[in-house]
Amino acid sequence: LLTSKAEMLDEYFSIRFSKQKDPESGEEALMLVGLPVLLQGNSPPPHALPLFLLRLATEVDWEQERPCFHDVCTELGNYYAEIPFDLDPGPSKVDDEASNYGDKSQSQTETDAEPEVDRAMQLIDEAAKHFVKHTLYPAISFLLVPPKDLASNGTVVKLALLSSLYKVFERC
Repeated sequence: LLTSKAEMLDEYFSIRFSKQKDPESGEEALMLVGLPVLLQGNSPPPHALPLFLLRLATEVDWEQERPCFHDVCTELGNYYAEIPFDLDPGPSKVDDEASNYGDKSQSQTETDAEPEVDRAMQLIDEAAKHFVKHTLYPAISFLLVPPKDLASNGTVVKLALLSSLYKVFERC
């Protein structure tokens, strides 16, 4: 399916595919060779690529133009919105203490489990926090132009205007 839609995906979305022959079997294979740059400094995580390609082939309504464009944009957004994660966060403090002290009473086990729960409650690792702080927030503050209805109903509120802050500090 993606083979037949490769030209359209390249033209409208900069999703580029290339057909290459497999030297061993002689069969043509479709290779992904390019993705659009949706946000400068952000590249999508490689671990989400198979799911992106699967959903691109199965979840897009290829028969109608408007739903097709909407679905492809949705899948691109989902792919680029995937937050990087750390597969091996390392040993926890609870595991180290358990190996050092052996048997514990029930109350000690419950109190030692609290740091483990806190560690599990952290949804993103340091790399993802860095990405959000140094790539995503600056892009949002520079590129976001909310619709007028969101600005007027209080959904999006201007907290400070840089030029106003300069005027305040010039007086000091």
